[in-house]
Amino acid sequence: MRLCLPSWATAPFCCGQAALLLSAMLMGAPAHGQQRIVDELLDEGDGSRVEIRSVFDPLPPSGYAPLRIVATNGSGRDAVWNLDFNSQTQDYRNNNVHRSEVNLSLPARSTQTALFLAPLAVDYGDSSGYGQSGHVFSGSVTGPVVRSFSSYSNRNAGFPAIAISKTLADGSLDRLNDELERKQKATSSYSRGDQVFGSRFVPADLPEDWLAFSGFDYVMLTDTEWQSLRPGSRNALLQWVRLGGRLHFYATKLPANGLPADDKAFSLGQIETLTWNGRNIPADETVSRYWQGVERLEQLRLEHTRDSDWGPLAALGKRSFNSWQVIVFLVLFGVLVGPVNLYILAPSGRRHRLFFTTPLLSLGASLAMVGIILLQDGIGGIGARVVFINVEPDEASAYVTQKQTSRTGVLLGAGFELKQPALVEPLALPASDWVKLKNTSDSQPVNLTQQGAARGGNFFQSRAEQAQMIRAAISTRARLEVQPGATPDAPPTLVSALGFTLDELYYAGPDGKMWMLKSPLATGQKAELSAVESGQMRAWWYKQSTDLRNDSLEKLVDSLPNHFFATAKSAPGFTQDTLSAIRWQEDKILVYGSVPPP
Repeated sequence: MRLCLPSWATAPFCCGQAALLLSAMLMGAPAHGQQRIVDELLDEGDGSRVEIRSVFDPLPPSGYAPLRIVATNGSGRDAVWNLDFNSQTQDYRNNNVHRSEVNLSLPARSTQTALFLAPLAVDYGDSSGYGQSGHVFSGSVTGPVVRSFSSYSNRNAGFPAIAISKTLADGSLDRLNDELERKQKATSSYSRGDQVFGSRFVPADLPEDWLAFSGFDYVMLTDTEWQSLRPGSRNALLQWVRLGGRLHFYATKLPANGLPADDKAFSLGQIETLTWNGRNIPADETVSRYWQGVERLEQLRLEHTRDSDWGPLAALGKRSFNSWQVIVFLVLFGVLVGPVNLYILAPSGRRHRLFFTTPLLSLGASLAMVGIILLQDGIGGIGARVVFINVEPDEASAYVTQKQTSRTGVLLGAGFELKQPALVEPLALPASDWVKLKNTSDSQPVNLTQQGAARGGNFFQSRAEQAQMIRAAISTRARLEVQPGATPDAPPTLVSALGFTLDELYYAGPDGKMWMLKSPLATGQKAELSAVESGQMRAWWYKQSTDLRNDSLEKLVDSLPNHFFATAKSAPGFTQDTLSAIRWQEDKILVYGSVPPP
């Protein structure tokens, strides 16, 4: 769980697991019917109290959920309160879990607030089954007393995760829920989960961190609500769009003032302005608009299970499961521990030796097995990564989307830390003897932990193949600068301040004319370009971007003027490093960004 704390806090910027802290005192209130989740007096004598509110109601099915915490320490002593949480999916076979723990440092007789970004457990496993799409939030707070909390709710399935503002929800949400239920029943005899069109939010309560929106596919709000947002909240929403979100504005008339321009290729996301009457939005038209919309959750569960030739997975090579070696080992062990042990090592009259020989043979066999595994698989593992870096110098930011696969031998540790805040999510892979997380009924449950910057659990496992997707927004001064040619027809010159070497590059000038890099461009160097046809760049980009499995990449070629498209072999400072024991043998780096005109 990510924790955004004021200066008084001594805990790190984030904590681990999901969970909405739900009080037993809610007395069965619906999980998505209350904005205030917990408001409990912990000590009647001094007035110590804890309150937890969810920014979104209900929580999204993945990503992070922002929780606002208000803690009052009424005692005369400084105190440290401990909060631990569990977010757990409930299915017939698989219960995926994300755990966390956080400490709040509270001065005596003070009331402090904090924002927790709680990572949510994803409903991995067989998506074609009929099990309940349930979700349990549980946890405890240890302060003056210990209190435990738990609540159960159903999640939507088969429909995008939408956040809808209070203004739009007040006059429309009930009818949208009814229309969604009608449409789902019309298309399927069985419908999983509660029929909830979207998660309600109050715009003034929106956090100033893109991770707060990371579990949603769409955010809907009015033009006047956008204009009333704090600059930090607006910036967070736009960063979320850069990383794949879809932001929909609703205005009573067009053109609407004070809104970002509509853009179908705002990096990996989209911005669109729609009209409404100022009172309610039509249920049938609105549900149909989002019915076949993008579902990021399905990308985690299904997208990479369909093709074993996916680039980063194919880069690991094929690996057979040598079951015959196991059979031979078991037969030899059976012969040793049986006839050899009974008739040679501990013959008749010396059966007492069995108390020594049997444990020694078992220990020797275990050591031999470990030796064989180490000899075959080694320690650590190998991996491949494909990374998309969007450099936006006017925002002093870069937006990273990274997908990685790895094959491990023996791991001496599976935990890792990231250098900056990021969303790390496992990806289901095609079923094989080495894959643990897959879209089948026998998929292994995901069990993850997060505390501060530290991640743990089964992100990585010994003798397994696994994959993750990582998204991050990075503050940087990296950029490309262009110097015009001596004449209008002369090629421009590019100057790199990216911090890494570009191998191939195409640049679209202010007039849309396409230029190509002649030779690799290192940081701090200049390079002249040569003119090419735009069709050449498009074909090249489509081929390069295939492995990222994101259709939005193809749309970027429509925003050509003052943009560049490039590849690199490495990008230190941008590539997200996870488990240090993995040897990343292949990195495919795609770089895209705007270039300030000369």
